[in-house]
Amino acid sequence: MTYRYKGYDKSGKKRKGIISANTLEDAKEQLRHMGILTESVKASHSLFTTRFPPSLIITLGRNLSLYLKAGISLPKGLSLIAENFPSRSKQYRFLEETRRLIESGGSFYDALATQNVYKIPPFFLQTIKIAQKSGNLETILFELSAYVQEQERIKRDITKAFIYPSFILLIAIGMINFMLTTIIPKIVDMFETTKSELPTSTKITLALSRFFQTYSWIIAIAIVIAVLLLTFSWKKSAHFGYLMDRAVLKIPLFGTMITAMELGRFGRVMALLLQSGVPFAKALNYAAQTIGNRYLQKLFGNIATQIVEGKSFTQAVRENVRRDEVPNDFINAVALGEKSSHLAFSLKSLSELYAQQNRDRIEVMLALLEPLLMLVIGGIIGFLVISMLLPIFSISLGE
Repeated sequence: MTYRYKGYDKSGKKRKGIISANTLEDAKEQLRHMGILTESVKASHSLFTTRFPPSLIITLGRNLSLYLKAGISLPKGLSLIAENFPSRSKQYRFLEETRRLIESGGSFYDALATQNVYKIPPFFLQTIKIAQKSGNLETILFELSAYVQEQERIKRDITKAFIYPSFILLIAIGMINFMLTTIIPKIVDMFETTKSELPTSTKITLALSRFFQTYSWIIAIAIVIAVLLLTFSWKKSAHFGYLMDRAVLKIPLFGTMITAMELGRFGRVMALLLQSGVPFAKALNYAAQTIGNRYLQKLFGNIATQIVEGKSFTQAVRENVRRDEVPNDFINAVALGEKSSHLAFSLKSLSELYAQQNRDRIEVMLALLEPLLMLVIGGIIGFLVISMLLPIFSISLGE
């Protein structure tokens, strides 16, 4: 979440800007760490918040890691990366503003937190903060780049995989609508002049044709409005979004895939934070913030709270997670990793396993989806055609 602040720095100069943090208290703590005496700190609500582009995270992490290993200073490395972007682009402004803030005496973490071009993910900020303290910034930047690159690759694979079925579905909807609103009405008159009893299938088709002729545009507009309202409510209403996210997890196959994807992301980020030296409770809290499903996010937030109270990760998971909400292999891997003090390795391995399982599920689903779509579409079109041919055959035989 982003917060707007006003205050004064150590030299008495007035400062204002935007800072990214999980809570208001975290924002105030960051500002105190930066030496800013705050006058006001308020949550910033914007309908068009610019998120940190994954492509920029990949470029920044990979290139900056190489520059730092080669002995190039952080500001110089940022300038070299900025040269790859147009001078009027947001990427260039972000990199130059970050460089300027570092040269003004701030750390990389302070510069990222105070720049107002992009909203930086909290887990990214905290990882950078700990990496700087532990002295392994170049290694962590490379790990962050690899993690985000893998996430983007999975998203591209899923998008490409659904292009062909979506195209078939759209063409089929267009063909069925064309038949019901254009072709079928032209042969209705022939049936009406004969005044003969029509088959049930033909009556159904004619009723559908009249319905779509009258209400097709209204239906299309209603669907668009309903989708927009649902999407807006899902994103903006915390309670409605929580209930919808919980319901989505119960959908067969899709719920399993979403759970695996969310747990995979959580495990990878958690492992990265632990490797960076972030304390366990804080790492769990920051990793939970990267979960997109609000039901699972709240679930792991409760687990983080219980860990602060003194419970083990395994015990907290078992007490908060209901049956079938989280796979047993996740709980078992966490328990094993906690006992052997190799939790980061266990979570990272589990993340890679879930990613592979989801890729396999998508391949199987698409292999079944395409013939199933063809069967359903062919059945609908076949029904429409036969329902129109049956009375024609009846009339021909009657004559």
